[in-house]
Amino acid sequence: MGMKLASVPWTTLTLLLAVLTACVPQAGQGNQNNLELSPNQAYLPFQTGIQWTYLPQDSAPNDPPYRLTVLGPAPFGDQLAVKYRFAGRGVQKDYYRQIGPAGVRLLGYEDAVSSAVTRFNPPMLEYPPESQIATGSRWGGTTTVETTLYPPNAKPQVIYKETIEYNYRIVGKEKVRVRGGEFEVFRVQFEAKGSTGAVDSREIWFVPGVGEIRTKEGFVLVTRNFG
Repeated sequence: MGMKLASVPWTTLTLLLAVLTACVPQAGQGNQNNLELSPNQAYLPFQTGIQWTYLPQDSAPNDPPYRLTVLGPAPFGDQLAVKYRFAGRGVQKDYYRQIGPAGVRLLGYEDAVSSAVTRFNPPMLEYPPESQIATGSRWGGTTTVETTLYPPNAKPQVIYKETIEYNYRIVGKEKVRVRGGEFEVFRVQFEAKGSTGAVDSREIWFVPGVGEIRTKEGFVLVTRNFG
């Protein structure tokens, strides 16, 4: 699904990006080593144990699902983050996000199947404060994506490195009904471009306080264990 940037399939990248629905400018991000958590439900949920279940949009109801689970605070390199695990059908990827008053930043992820670690420099800015999410909003930025393979009994090897440019635009707000219920979603248009100039375009459905209703990969919410 999608295109290739350099030698790494674009689908590998899109599984990392996890709803870049409203990035804020990189200035004023604050201390990257501090994780500022609110006792209240965030508009991107982060409480340990929260779980979403997804199926590809055209799947049968009894097909094996994918699950996204909040595992709680965890280190990623020398920084503290919230760990989200995406797993199912032979896939297991752990994403690391920092959540604070300025929004949500994706530091990177670990792929248990390939023993690879991908880092974003600077971290990808996924969500701003909720007040900045509105129809017509635009945002974007650039980040260097670096994937390092950690094979058993061998030295780590960088297998992919590229700077990508990404842009987002909220094109509207509307009610949708999926297996997980009826929601009023923000429809977010996503575009990303690598050094080859090839452009990938996707649409995301996002609800503050709930998360993704439809992901970049076309996965649709089936169930959730909160709210």
